[in-house]
Amino acid sequence: MRIGFIGLGLMGTPLAINILKGGFELTVWNRTAAKTEPLLAAGAVRAESIGQLAQWSDVVITMLTDAAASESVICGKDGVLDHARPGLIVIDMGSIAPEMSRSIAERAKQRSVAMLDAPVTGNPKVAEAGKLGVMIGGEKEAVDHVLPLLEKVSAVIVHAGPSGAGSTLKLINNLIMGVAIEAVAEALVLARKAGIDPDCVRQITSVGGARTGAMETRGSRMLAYDFSPHFSTDNMHKDLSTALRLADAVGAVAPAASAALEVLRAARAQGKGSLDSAVVYTVIEQLCGVSQEGDRR
Repeated sequence: MRIGFIGLGLMGTPLAINILKGGFELTVWNRTAAKTEPLLAAGAVRAESIGQLAQWSDVVITMLTDAAASESVICGKDGVLDHARPGLIVIDMGSIAPEMSRSIAERAKQRSVAMLDAPVTGNPKVAEAGKLGVMIGGEKEAVDHVLPLLEKVSAVIVHAGPSGAGSTLKLINNLIMGVAIEAVAEALVLARKAGIDPDCVRQITSVGGARTGAMETRGSRMLAYDFSPHFSTDNMHKDLSTALRLADAVGAVAPAASAALEVLRAARAQGKGSLDSAVVYTVIEQLCGVSQEGDRR
């Protein structure tokens, strides 16, 4: 398979590098051309346009910021579909609303192109290790065709169902993560207010039923006030907002996610949207009257 890759950000770059390491022929394109340099040094070829990349590829992967970017790159003027050959498979690995995934898939089908929504779970370090979780929506025949490719970048692959199912599963996954990060922030600040070193919370929750990936990946960073972005507040806010719209559409309730969303909204109002979603810790501090500097341990 000849692979085209569009979107070389924090997650896209390690994904693309692992595809190269897997022995696939890779063509890349990125709006900021300088971001292609690490891939070119590793053996990829740079396309001059999205159309050229589509023409050279059997499979096109996109890893973009949001639904608007995915739709523009795949369906827009001189986008992937404008230049796609029948039989091309498009894999959108960004996190977008399920209804947009289904809409793009329908437009792709009209061009005899298969479209898979395949968002991932994991951070850039997990991506570098090739251990992401991939959740897929789309036709089984297309999924089976690209499994050898996806196996190079992932530890777990779940085919959740038809178009939109992968995006839906990602929202559900991120609902859990968003609520868990909020719970970690609340627990660490509560410990400080109660006179317990919050690092004791991090230590004891490394075993037992309270163990959580959110504490393991965010707990020590909260205590160090390290909010360099792994998954930004803006992105978590986007996903929880979309998850709650989904819950409303299907008649489900999500009160914990609603509360977590409000704290994310507060963080964004304070200008912290580009920081890691763990920055909700500082919002909880403020609500509890805890000083970042005076009480830091």
